[in-house]
Amino acid sequence: MYPLVLSHDLVQPFKFWHQNQLLEGMCSDKEIYRLCVAYGAEDRQRAFALAVSLTEHGAEVCITCKRTEYKVWVSLRTQHLATSAPSSEAITSESHYTALAS
Repeated sequence: MYPLVLSHDLVQPFKFWHQNQLLEGMCSDKEIYRLCVAYGAEDRQRAFALAVSLTEHGAEVCITCKRTEYKVWVSLRTQHLATSAPSSEAITSESHYTALAS
């Protein structure tokens, strides 16, 4: 399975509070996602590589695209599966969220 790829204009971003941190989330269709990591446009390949790695481990992943950035999002329902991904950039530490929430 491949990650869902959408224009950032088609999603509804929001902020939410989780474990004493303000995090970025978004919803698309009937799914709610949590921001995993954001990349600049020049790191498009890294964004897609991470997204594919996470989906291979069972996580439901979405990539949103803008001219200047790519964001990798993980479904709240399957985020626990993303922590088993071997990638060092998988969502294994809360520090990722803190840096991206601002």
